[in-house]
Amino acid sequence: MPEIQAPIIRGDTVDRTDYRDALPVNLTAVAKPIKGAAGYLNSHAGLVQFATGEGKDRGGVYNERLESHFRVSGNSLIELGADGVTTVIGTISGSRRATTAAYSFDTQAILADGRWWLYDGSTLSEILDPELGDPIDMTWINGYYFFTDGENIYHTDATDETSIDPLKFATAEFSPDPTLAVDKTSDNQVIVFGRYSIEYFIDSATENFAFRRVESKALKAGIVGTHCETELDGVFYFLGGGKEESPSVHYISAGTYKSIATREIDKLIAQYTENQLADAVLETRIVDRDKFIMVRLPNETLLCNLTIAESQGLGSAWSIVKSGVIGGGAWDGVNGVYDGRISKWIYGSRFDETIGVLDDLTGSQYGDEVEYLCYTPFLVLEGASVNWIEIDTIPGMQLDPKKVKAFFSVTYDGLTYSKEYILTISEQFNYGTRFIVRRPCGYVRDFIGMKIRIVTGERVALSNMRIDFG
Repeated sequence: MPEIQAPIIRGDTVDRTDYRDALPVNLTAVAKPIKGAAGYLNSHAGLVQFATGEGKDRGGVYNERLESHFRVSGNSLIELGADGVTTVIGTISGSRRATTAAYSFDTQAILADGRWWLYDGSTLSEILDPELGDPIDMTWINGYYFFTDGENIYHTDATDETSIDPLKFATAEFSPDPTLAVDKTSDNQVIVFGRYSIEYFIDSATENFAFRRVESKALKAGIVGTHCETELDGVFYFLGGGKEESPSVHYISAGTYKSIATREIDKLIAQYTENQLADAVLETRIVDRDKFIMVRLPNETLLCNLTIAESQGLGSAWSIVKSGVIGGGAWDGVNGVYDGRISKWIYGSRFDETIGVLDDLTGSQYGDEVEYLCYTPFLVLEGASVNWIEIDTIPGMQLDPKKVKAFFSVTYDGLTYSKEYILTISEQFNYGTRFIVRRPCGYVRDFIGMKIRIVTGERVALSNMRIDFG
């Protein structure tokens, strides 16, 4: 009987009169050739509780100067010990996400809901300089705290980081759009993000506003919200775009910007208005040399594996991570911080006071099972009958004696799926279990697509689907 291989890293689906990508859920592609396949799907690492904060997480940072991990948790600034013990430092009012990444040689800065605090290792003080206004974002560069209030850009005094002189104000001049965020580049410049523009400023050591615009580096693109930009390996990624285009995920390269989104990702982003996207957040993470961009939308969390994008293309790089089973929602983890003291990524929770660590020994989230989903492309097998399907896994390695079961179904139209076949694909210490579906369907009139659903708290790996038909 003839046999073919089918990729499972990205599948197909139908939406009204359009063909769409069916992205894997809680599974990410790994660029390693294995058993004849170019790569495989591995489950997203789970979350294990590490500490308890004071409320929903609003931001975090590891301050190398003070050698401490700080988080804005509820209405409190807390210090998180390497043993998971938390200490409340003081009150940070507000409810929105806080900017915490900026710190100087002497202080940790926190910007939240237009108010600014400095912590010097012993005292948390709110800075009430009348020139502060209502800042929405900040960074630190060359001895200055550098702010934007949505219109102006300004900075503190070089000799007093708690003071702002009214002469130390400027505006981004390339475009009259709102200024939404500021950050520091790897070549020691301030990057200023507007809604439809990106400009760079360099320290010019003048007496008043101490920075001058780099004329040749402006871009006609910008971000949709203050937290819609992030840096990874010296490259800035952002959610936004130019004035004549829909929002997408881009990166800045050689004086221009390029999209890393697929058509499917753009369609998911297009579900939201710009006001809704203004609350989106971009984060980064590097684990096992895989480089990830996480796009936290209101109802979905999208994950792009840039390492996969480089080796196998963007179509294989994107997936969805979520919490909950059957439907679920956006992934629980927010504001990831790598803490070198324990060599772990630490995440707060968007739902409650839980603080967790990313743990590759489990797929569960705080003990709760998760749902894994993957799909095949549509396979044209006109007139054939499928005898069996086998998918390679790594059985027997789970920590829990509970059997891992898979739910397998097929579609002939891309919309509706058959009744699920339920079979055990892994049992503790039984390393010979095979994931084989026999006679999963009868006569194929035109094409067929397949879906694999697994509900478990264990890690799973899926690769190399083989289909025997006649």
